[in-house]
Amino acid sequence: MDNLERYFAGRGIAMPAHNIKQAHLILSAQFVRNRNGTAPGWWAERDGKIIVCMPGPPGEMQPIWHEEIAPRLRELVDEEVTITRNIKTLGMSEAAIDEEISEFFGHENPYLGIYSKADGIHLRVIARARDEETAREMIVPVEAAITERLGPYIWGYDSETPEEAAGQALSERGLTLATMESASGGFLANSITDVPGSTGYFKGGIVATTKELLVASGVPTDILGQHGLASAATALAMANAARETMGADYGIAITGVIGPEPVEDQPVGQVYVAIAGMKEVRQLEFRTPPRRIVIKRRVANTALTELRKLIVAEHEG
Repeated sequence: MDNLERYFAGRGIAMPAHNIKQAHLILSAQFVRNRNGTAPGWWAERDGKIIVCMPGPPGEMQPIWHEEIAPRLRELVDEEVTITRNIKTLGMSEAAIDEEISEFFGHENPYLGIYSKADGIHLRVIARARDEETAREMIVPVEAAITERLGPYIWGYDSETPEEAAGQALSERGLTLATMESASGGFLANSITDVPGSTGYFKGGIVATTKELLVASGVPTDILGQHGLASAATALAMANAARETMGADYGIAITGVIGPEPVEDQPVGQVYVAIAGMKEVRQLEFRTPPRRIVIKRRVANTALTELRKLIVAEHEG
């Protein structure tokens, strides 16, 4: 109860009476600390069994799992352990990946699974052994073969997100980024700033949904007049304008049609991405399912994974 009252006092408000129930505890349980919210976790033991209860919001549940629960569970393991390694790719279809590494599928230990996600195709290697070191050694040859064959398409590992991978590539090299968005409505900038420390490499972002605002942000009028708002040429002009206007090393631009109606004879879900780099430019054009959140998420993830690839190519290629 004292912890709850301190939490609300720190926010400058009185604790509502209904939060008192969060201080209730059954006899077989212990509280598990939650530093990101008011609902604690429970670790309950009875009749030789363990039940772990955690709050539902990912921002609370995931830290509790990583900081409190997983370490305690590892201490209890005295038989078989299971280790997983997630390898994340973008730019190849599931069928193409299957063809490249087909001999690794169909085995029980280590097991290789393939999954289609919003940020590409994920490969999960699962190994079981008596101890963690042995399980990790079982994963090594599978991961090495995947890296050798799919290397250019791999952008991240395990729980890494596109914004974290891109941010790490920028911060490690002391590089900076600026963005200009039309169709994604600021979703890209929001994703970038979800990463702690992103102010060290993210110069800023411009959200411009009209031609007038794009012109005011540095996009040439003749480009818009000749090619329209949703076009590859406009995306490239936006990326260059973002980079030059904010003095960044890299500029990303997103434009297209988010809906609900077509624009300039372009269908909903048609998007254009341009990345203006220090030595070269990358442009992408693709069609997503015509749902707003799907369009925003997929185009932002694609832009960030391609940014990371470009950075690596320019500085290590």
